[in-house]
Amino acid sequence: MNTQTTIQPFNISQGLNNTNEYYVYRLVDPRTFQTFYVGKGKGTRVFDHVSEVKKLQSKDEDLISLKAQQIADILATGKQVITIIHRRGLTERQAFEVEAALIDAYPGLTNIQSGHDTDRGAITVEDLYDAINLQEYDEPDEDYIIIKTTPNAINANGSLYEATRKSWSNSLNHAKHYKYVLSVVYGIVREVYKVSEGGWYQYSNDRIAFKGEPVSPVDKMASLKGHKIPAKYRQKGAANPFMYKK
Repeated sequence: MNTQTTIQPFNISQGLNNTNEYYVYRLVDPRTFQTFYVGKGKGTRVFDHVSEVKKLQSKDEDLISLKAQQIADILATGKQVITIIHRRGLTERQAFEVEAALIDAYPGLTNIQSGHDTDRGAITVEDLYDAINLQEYDEPDEDYIIIKTTPNAINANGSLYEATRKSWSNSLNHAKHYKYVLSVVYGIVREVYKVSEGGWYQYSNDRIAFKGEPVSPVDKMASLKGHKIPAKYRQKGAANPFMYKK
């Protein structure tokens, strides 16, 4: 494969109808031939990642995400990002499913979020047993936010805390009123964080994050650890990884 050839952006959805215009793709590092990002889109979406990095570089702006930093490193060597179109002609729902399965299959990705509907993602039999058999927690009086993550995201970010605290597409003005965050893996509360005073902040133009620490054992919210989240947060249609208490 000639990694020096620059392909001009074109409409990958060309010839498809509006119902099945989505596709799923991988970005591959030509230096190692390792996949570093999985995404879904339509039209010219797959080309946006490189163009966005070039635009930031032209304005001498910081590259915040790991994905952007890796793309910049590739371009600095004179090589081009290798793009693999994995599936084409998909509905958006099908694209979500294929994207999520691929994210599960490629550990160490630079994706800032896990795939769609992580509760049904790759899981060991032992973890599945816990997810099925553990008891749900009783809804506390305190308001909180549920953030769902995965082992892949934890490995990629270096810790459960880092995988949980950033970076989420949501309203800072709304989130800043919540002082508790439940870190959930496979539907089970693995940690409860208490957000620091003024700990919610704007991580990037359209992403937010928080700073905090695990609740103390005497905090009543600590009792939620090791329990399943209630069914209303796990049912079909509750696939968003960032959820407010209902």
